[in-house]
Amino acid sequence: MKLLVLVAVTACFLQAGFSFKIASFNIQRFSMTKVDDPVVLELLIRILSRYEVIAIEEVMNADNTAIISLVKELSLATKLNYNVLISDHLGRSSYREKYAYIYREDIVKPVEWYHYDDGCENCGTDSFIREPFVARFTSLTTVVKDFALISIHTSPDYAVMEVDALYDAWVDAKQRLKMENILILGDYNAACSYVAARHWPIIRLRHAEELAWLIGDKEDTTVSTNTNCAYDRMVAGGQQLQSGIIPGTAKAFNYHVAYDLTYEMAKAVSDHYPIEVELYEDVLYSGQSFVPSASTGISGGLSVNGPCTCEGVDFTSCRGRCGSSGKTFPCNCNASCTNCCVDYASSCKL
Repeated sequence: MKLLVLVAVTACFLQAGFSFKIASFNIQRFSMTKVDDPVVLELLIRILSRYEVIAIEEVMNADNTAIISLVKELSLATKLNYNVLISDHLGRSSYREKYAYIYREDIVKPVEWYHYDDGCENCGTDSFIREPFVARFTSLTTVVKDFALISIHTSPDYAVMEVDALYDAWVDAKQRLKMENILILGDYNAACSYVAARHWPIIRLRHAEELAWLIGDKEDTTVSTNTNCAYDRMVAGGQQLQSGIIPGTAKAFNYHVAYDLTYEMAKAVSDHYPIEVELYEDVLYSGQSFVPSASTGISGGLSVNGPCTCEGVDFTSCRGRCGSSGKTFPCNCNASCTNCCVDYASSCKL
């Protein structure tokens, strides 16, 4: 087994110090188990130090201990100030995840954030299992000074409907933030058996002329040698943001090959590769910096569930309620439901 040297982490960061990269990384079931593993931790630091802003999916701990510990270790290793903005614990059942934005707080900072209101979770009529987490950032070093990120981890079972519903989240963000420079990034599960070729015609996000899909269908974002799937995606809106992206820089970062790892070591980090894109630097930037925060970890607040009167909701139907779960429901619209939700397959399993 190959052990990584901390000096190499710092050296790697310094080489990449003249670029501004945004990434999305599903760190498979991220918890203290990975922070407590010195080899995995060092690999994570080496990967994350490539980026100025990183959207993280599958943060498992409700108390934020693991993600805050990781960011502190990242700051210590790189001798730079990183911080993290953390979403609510999201999900419809006992299985829940958080999103997180890790960022270099000397040159970029979040100025506004919210959870997308996708409908009534209590009635099972919301659009996402884990609703998108939106954050607006201001940057000192890039040509694009103001941009927003929409982070998402779709449910594999309902990926077609959730990727389509990202269109609504994008429209809502434009109206709420009064801006166009928006990057929708994360684990879309938008490939292979979850989103097949036959599904693309019904996905609005795919066909909006204002949007540019940066990660192509043939990009492999999975670590497994048995799959070749573009699960993770970046979709950019806004002429300024699109022109501010350096052509050819949007790709998956194959750390398995880049760091000459064994398959077991690569899989210990995650089952996904990070996806990344690079922004043009502002040639007039003259070294200004933001004042670092006194502590690590910013709460993104609680998600909202929309108006929840359940008036007019047909609890015998799964249409509009795919994946709903709750003790108060007459039935749960999922694969195990019985004696109700007879349209589960036709409404939910596209």
